[in-house]
Amino acid sequence: MGSVHVDVQEIGADFYVSNLHKWFFCPPSVAFLYCRKSTLSLNLHFPVVSHEYGNGLAVESSWIGTRDYSSQLVVPEVLDFVNRFEGGIEGISKRNHDAVVDMGEMLAKAWGTILGLPPDMCPSMAMVGLPASLGISSDGDASKFRTHLRDHFRVEVPIHHQAHKDSKVGAKNGNNCITAYTRISHQVYSKVDDYIKFREAINQLVHDGFTCKELSQK
Repeated sequence: MGSVHVDVQEIGADFYVSNLHKWFFCPPSVAFLYCRKSTLSLNLHFPVVSHEYGNGLAVESSWIGTRDYSSQLVVPEVLDFVNRFEGGIEGISKRNHDAVVDMGEMLAKAWGTILGLPPDMCPSMAMVGLPASLGISSDGDASKFRTHLRDHFRVEVPIHHQAHKDSKVGAKNGNNCITAYTRISHQVYSKVDDYIKFREAINQLVHDGFTCKELSQK
């Protein structure tokens, strides 16, 4: 919700579950379950039995003991918030997609790499290849490099090692095999300066001849 557009009736879903956090601005514990009306005639019950048992799945799920409902109470305020933006949540999603593709292509051009997926497969997030010269050759390297960016450049971003079993596997950029990707995202609060800071951090490391071997020696 808020990242990928889904019409549950169009796809004929009997059930559909989505979190409302991050892309719909809610706390991580807020989610929803959609049930097609025809499926509600089935003998469906909430797993925690209460005095509402037999009154329908929605009612059975609505009040469970001492659960903290404060996170769910923000949903009406969130709906009001997203509707302040042009186009509501769909407008936000489109602008996030356009921005993350622009920023991904900017980073790839600066580092001489490529996007990990075609732009139309990047909703609000995109994979961008990192320069092979950084020497990220394992999941451990990726984890240490992420920490290095956080500690030395105050940049927080996921880093993923790209394993290559043979020459036919994995993305290539010219003659250079990409060994790792970073995953960037965009939300309404993101700024271009955030991506420029990341770009310059990687450029500086490449210019200085940094490799992940330095991290393993510490």
